Amino acid sequence: MDFAALKAEVQTDPVGLGYAIHLASGSLSPIVALLTAARAGVTVFRGVIPAYEVINATVTAEWTTLTAAEKQRYQTITGAGQVDTANANVRAAFLAMFAAGTATRTALVALASRPGSRAEELWGAGVVVSAEDVARALREG
Repeated sequence: MDFAALKAEVQTDPVGLGYAIHLASGSLSPIVALLTAARAGVTVFRGVIPAYEVINATVTAEWTTLTAAEKQRYQTITGAGQVDTANANVRAAFLAMFAAGTATRTALVALASRPGSRAEELWGAGVVVSAEDVARALREG
């Protein structure tokens, strides 16, 4: 955890989440809630997901129109049993396979991401901030 950055976030509230009232009262739990709640407009990649989710999102009729090389690449990616949606090469491969506007491409783009929190926006997918983190940042940051 970058405690200096966390302190700056809480003290300056650059996106206007409303930390100040909680900071003034010494109540850290609401600050943590604001940092860790999913926010509109913040999207993070899910990371490693089960391959069956990709297969379930694939429209059979669209898969059958892929070239032999694309089908092989699809099978190679899904054949490992897990797919890393955070990997730019994997995402690019799926985008190259399925044309814009296809149901499969739309489903795969949606499948790859999820709403993220302010903490994830600042420090990466999966990052969770605790009250202890906030207290330490305010003390030491």
